[in-house]
Amino acid sequence: MNSKRPAKTPEEKVFDKCDKLYPQLRHGRCCLACLARWKVTPATEIHHIIHRGNKMLRFELLNLIPLCSYHHQMIHAGKLTEPISEQQREWLVRMSNKDFKGMLIAKGMTKEEYYLEQYKKMKEQVLL
Repeated sequence: MNSKRPAKTPEEKVFDKCDKLYPQLRHGRCCLACLARWKVTPATEIHHIIHRGNKMLRFELLNLIPLCSYHHQMIHAGKLTEPISEQQREWLVRMSNKDFKGMLIAKGMTKEEYYLEQYKKMKEQVLL
Protein backbone atom coordinates (compact mmCIF):
# COMPACT_ATOMS: atom_id res chain seq x y z
CA MET A 1 0.00 0.00 0.00
CA ASN A 2 1.45 3.33 -1.05
CA SER A 3 0.29 6.13 1.23
CA LYS A 4 1.28 9.58 0.08
CA ARG A 5 1.68 12.43 2.50
CA PRO A 6 -0.86 15.17 1.75
CA ALA A 7 0.54 18.34 0.22
CA LYS A 8 1.51 20.97 2.76
CA THR A 9 -0.49 24.15 3.02
CA PRO A 10 1.36 27.48 2.55
CA GLU A 11 1.00 28.01 6.32
CA GLU A 12 2.66 24.65 7.09
CA LYS A 13 5.50 25.42 4.68
CA VAL A 14 6.28 28.74 6.39
CA PHE A 15 5.97 27.11 9.84
CA ASP A 16 8.47 24.43 8.77
CA LYS A 17 10.86 27.12 7.50
CA CYS A 18 10.66 28.82 10.91
CA ASP A 19 11.22 25.50 12.67
CA LYS A 20 14.39 24.93 10.67
CA LEU A 21 15.63 28.49 11.14
CA TYR A 22 15.29 29.15 14.90
CA PRO A 23 18.05 26.69 15.97
CA GLN A 24 20.49 28.71 13.82
CA LEU A 25 20.04 31.64 16.21
CA ARG A 26 22.65 29.97 18.45
CA HIS A 27 25.47 30.39 15.91
CA GLY A 28 27.99 33.02 17.01
CA ARG A 29 26.24 33.61 20.33
CA CYS A 30 27.18 32.91 23.93
CA CYS A 31 25.20 31.11 26.60
CA LEU A 32 23.26 33.75 28.54
CA ALA A 33 23.43 31.74 31.76
CA CYS A 34 27.23 31.57 31.50
CA LEU A 35 27.43 35.29 30.72
CA ALA A 36 25.40 36.00 33.87
CA ARG A 37 28.28 34.31 35.72
CA TRP A 38 30.95 36.31 33.82
CA LYS A 39 31.92 33.28 31.75
CA VAL A 40 32.00 33.18 27.94
CA THR A 41 30.77 29.87 26.53
CA PRO A 42 29.40 29.29 23.03
CA ALA A 43 25.68 28.62 22.86
CA THR A 44 24.88 25.16 21.54
CA GLU A 45 21.09 25.29 21.89
CA ILE A 46 18.14 27.66 21.79
CA HIS A 47 15.72 27.50 24.71
CA HIS A 48 12.03 28.42 24.57
CA ILE A 49 11.15 30.28 27.77
CA ILE A 50 7.43 29.65 27.17
CA HIS A 51 7.01 26.10 25.84
CA ARG A 52 7.31 25.82 22.07
CA GLY A 53 3.79 24.42 21.91
CA ASN A 54 2.56 28.00 22.26
CA LYS A 55 1.82 28.99 18.65
CA MET A 56 2.07 32.71 19.29
CA LEU A 57 5.45 32.59 21.06
CA ARG A 58 7.15 29.60 19.43
CA PHE A 59 9.24 31.81 17.13
CA GLU A 60 9.08 35.09 19.07
CA LEU A 61 12.65 36.36 19.56
CA LEU A 62 11.98 37.43 23.16
CA ASN A 63 11.00 33.83 23.91
CA LEU A 64 14.22 32.32 22.52
CA ILE A 65 17.50 32.42 24.42
CA PRO A 66 20.89 30.91 23.53
CA LEU A 67 22.28 28.46 26.08
CA CYS A 68 25.02 25.88 26.41
CA SER A 69 23.86 22.27 26.75
CA TYR A 70 24.63 22.19 30.49
CA HIS A 71 22.49 25.23 31.37
CA HIS A 72 19.70 24.11 29.03
CA GLN A 73 19.53 20.81 30.93
CA MET A 74 19.65 22.64 34.28
CA ILE A 75 16.69 24.83 33.30
CA HIS A 76 14.62 21.85 32.17
CA ALA A 77 15.52 20.00 35.37
CA GLY A 78 14.18 22.96 37.38
CA LYS A 79 17.58 23.70 38.95
CA LEU A 80 18.01 27.06 37.22
CA THR A 81 15.71 29.81 35.98
CA GLU A 82 16.19 31.59 32.69
CA PRO A 83 18.53 34.59 32.89
CA ILE A 84 15.97 37.18 31.76
CA SER A 85 14.49 40.31 33.28
CA GLU A 86 11.29 40.24 35.29
CA GLN A 87 9.70 42.57 32.69
CA GLN A 88 10.51 40.12 29.90
CA ARG A 89 9.10 37.20 31.89
CA GLU A 90 5.91 39.15 32.70
CA TRP A 91 5.46 40.12 29.04
CA LEU A 92 5.91 36.51 27.92
CA VAL A 93 3.43 35.25 30.51
CA ARG A 94 0.88 37.87 29.41
CA MET A 95 1.38 36.95 25.77
CA SER A 96 1.16 33.23 26.51
CA ASN A 97 -2.31 33.76 27.95
CA LYS A 98 -3.61 35.53 24.85
CA ASP A 99 -5.77 33.80 22.29
CA PHE A 100 -3.76 33.13 19.11
CA LYS A 101 -6.77 33.16 16.80
CA GLY A 102 -8.06 36.35 18.42
CA MET A 103 -4.69 38.01 17.96
CA LEU A 104 -4.65 37.06 14.28
CA ILE A 105 -8.14 38.49 13.80
CA ALA A 106 -7.21 41.69 15.64
CA LYS A 107 -4.13 42.12 13.42
CA GLY A 108 -6.02 41.12 10.28
CA MET A 109 -3.47 38.39 9.56
CA THR A 110 -3.53 34.79 8.48
CA LYS A 111 -1.38 32.20 10.25
CA GLU A 112 0.81 32.11 7.14
CA GLU A 113 1.36 35.89 7.28
CA TYR A 114 2.10 35.75 11.02
CA TYR A 115 4.68 32.97 10.65
CA LEU A 116 6.22 34.73 7.65
CA GLU A 117 6.63 37.86 9.81
CA GLN A 118 8.29 35.77 12.53
CA TYR A 119 10.54 34.12 9.94
CA LYS A 120 11.74 37.50 8.65
CA LYS A 121 12.50 38.71 12.21
CA MET A 122 14.49 35.56 12.98
CA LYS A 123 16.32 35.67 9.63
CA GLU A 124 17.57 39.18 10.45
CA GLN A 125 19.10 37.84 13.69
CA VAL A 126 20.88 34.77 12.32
CA LEU A 127 24.64 35.36 12.37
CA LEU A 128 25.75 33.05 9.54
